[in-house]
Amino acid sequence: MRTSTSRRLLTCSTLLSTALLGACATAPESLRGEFAELTPAQIAGSGEAAAQRVRWGGTVLSVRNSEQNSCFEVLSRPLRANARPKTGDEEQGRFLACFADFKDPKVFEPGREVTVIGSIEAIEPVKVDAFEYRYPKLAGTDVYLWPVEQPRDTVYVVDPFPFYGYGYYYYPTYYHVPRRSGTAAAPEVSAPQQPRVLEREPTPLSVPELPGTGGLLRR
Repeated sequence: MRTSTSRRLLTCSTLLSTALLGACATAPESLRGEFAELTPAQIAGSGEAAAQRVRWGGTVLSVRNSEQNSCFEVLSRPLRANARPKTGDEEQGRFLACFADFKDPKVFEPGREVTVIGSIEAIEPVKVDAFEYRYPKLAGTDVYLWPVEQPRDTVYVVDPFPFYGYGYYYYPTYYHVPRRSGTAAAPEVSAPQQPRVLEREPTPLSVPELPGTGGLLRR
């Protein structure tokens, strides 16, 4: 009985995990489509702005607004299966993504993650400190601002029915106790103390004399 219940719980847990993973691996509808497999670093290195539609993402470095457009400066990172930029030290260069409408710098703050869809239209040299960096420039059509990821707490779940199959048993939790070097001395055990008994002399019982008996008969 416990075995079948445990198997049902395991099956439900597996199906739920698969569904959640599948949902997390799906890109938002506005970011779906066919795109050229090119990175900003490849375009900057080639020196040619091929007019191809790409989907790039990364971390916002700055937003510059002018009378004509709003341009993002983005540090490019590889994308996950759901089109969200990956975290870590791996990067794919920098790029500019410009849009005809106004993009509020208070919304698209530096450090936020975005994914952009657009066509490569030029390579624009921009000074980064004393270095002249060649930025691939996109004519952006879509930009997706990702919500800030919250830290996750690790939850450990112990199977309430740790029986597996028939005649087998596994232990879901293990404990490690460090062993001291040398031979440990046996703990001293004191002898149990005997209960104390309070002794006192019996109190003599006084019996009144019967009248006319001269003290020979007492009641």
